[in-house]
Amino acid sequence: MGMDFILTQSLWERYGFRDNPFDTRALSLSPGSLLSVAEAFVGRGMGSAESKLMTNFLRSAGGGRVVVEGDVGVGKTTFVNYHRYLWQTEAKTKLLTPATEISVQGDWGTRELLLNVLTLLAGRLSLSMKPKEVEGDRLLTEVRALTGVLVKEWASVSGGVSVLGFGGSAGRTRSLAVQRGELSTAGLREYLDGLLERIRKLGFVGTILHFNNMELLARRDPARLVSFFEEVRDVLQTPGVYFVFVGYTGMFQQIVVPQERVRSIFFGRSIHLPPLSREEVHQAIARRYEILAVQPKRWIPPVDDLVVDYLYEVFQGRIRFVMDAITSLVTHLPDGMVGTLATETAQSLLQQLTWERVKSVLTEADLVVLRAAVREGRFTNSSLVKVTGKSKQNITKYLNRFLDLYLVHPAERSGRNVYYEISPDLALLRPRTSR
Repeated sequence: MGMDFILTQSLWERYGFRDNPFDTRALSLSPGSLLSVAEAFVGRGMGSAESKLMTNFLRSAGGGRVVVEGDVGVGKTTFVNYHRYLWQTEAKTKLLTPATEISVQGDWGTRELLLNVLTLLAGRLSLSMKPKEVEGDRLLTEVRALTGVLVKEWASVSGGVSVLGFGGSAGRTRSLAVQRGELSTAGLREYLDGLLERIRKLGFVGTILHFNNMELLARRDPARLVSFFEEVRDVLQTPGVYFVFVGYTGMFQQIVVPQERVRSIFFGRSIHLPPLSREEVHQAIARRYEILAVQPKRWIPPVDDLVVDYLYEVFQGRIRFVMDAITSLVTHLPDGMVGTLATETAQSLLQQLTWERVKSVLTEADLVVLRAAVREGRFTNSSLVKVTGKSKQNITKYLNRFLDLYLVHPAERSGRNVYYEISPDLALLRPRTSR
C-alpha cells in the first residue's frame, strides 16, 4: 500500500527536542531517564516550607507515617520522588526506596498491602545484586514466588528444597507460582522483616514507601479509605519504614484525624502542597527545553509565554493540566506547521478540541446541563436545578452521567449537600476574558 507521507516519530524533533518537554508523568527517580527528578525538578527546594517538613519527617529515626496532600495536578508525586531521590543517593544516612510508587486499590487490606510492598522491595533488592546472586538467594526467590512473579527455583547442594510447599530436584529449574492465600499475615510480615534486614545490611538505615491513588479511592468510597487505614495500622508501625501517602487536599483532616488510633501514629500534620508559582511553571518549562534540546539553545518554543500564563490562570496553577493542554495543542496542529503558537490561536483551538471531545459522548440535552455546570464551576444538585429550570430528578440523572464520564467530580460534603466541580480540563470552555 503506497503512502504520500513518511511515518516517523519526529513530532518534537521539528521543534528541536529529543522528546516531549510537556510530558505529564511525574519526574523519574532514574538518573538515566530523559526527564529525571535530579535534573528537571523546579520549585519547592530544600528551603521551602514543604521540603523542610518532609526533611524533618525523614530525619526522625525508626520510621514513620505522613500524608502529602494537595489539589490534583500540582506535582505531589514529583515532590515525593525528589525527596526519595535525595535520601537514596545524596544523604549521609541513606534510605532505600523502590523505583515506583504503590497504587492503593479499593479492596485492599493488610495482606494486599504486604504483598505489594514485598513485590517492590524484592525487585529493588534484586537490582542491587548480580543476576547469579539473585538466582541463588533463597529469601528473594521465595518472596518473588509468593508474590506471583515467575522465578527460577532456588536449588541447594543438599539435593532439593521446598519453596513455600513446592518441592523440586537439585539443579532442575521450573517456574513457581505460589497461591497467595497459603500464607498468613504473620508469615508475610516475617518475609518483610527479612527483606528489611537485608536492606540494613546493604548500608541503608531505612526504607521509604510511596503510596498513590488515595484521591480516586476517596472519591469512590471515603468510608473504605477510613477502614483501610484502620486495618493496616499495625503494619504501618513496622520499624525502619517511612510510609508516605499522597492524597487530596483535606485528606488528613477528613480520613486520619477522626480515627484516634490511626491519628496517633502519623506525623504531627500533613504536608500540603500549593500550586507552583507562575514563575516556577515558566522555570520548569525552560529547564525541560534545555534538558531535551537536540542542540544547546537551538529550539523553537511550541507556545509563547502568554499561552502558559493563560493556562496557568485557567487551571489555577496546576502544572499537570498546563502541560497536558500544550501537548494537546501541538499534537493537533496540521502537518508541517512549525512555529510558536500565539495566545489567541491556542485559546480557540483548545476550546474547539474540548467541545469536540464532550460532544462525542453527550447528547444535546446533556450539553445544555453541562454548559450550565461549566458556568457555575462549583455547584450542588439544587443550584443546577435553579439555573437550568429542570427537575431535581432530571438533574440527578445528568449528574450521574457526568460522574460516570469523569466530567465532574464530588468536591465537598457539607451536611446534606454534596458540592461538585467540573473536571479541570473543562475550565477551557469558560468564556475568555480580555487581559
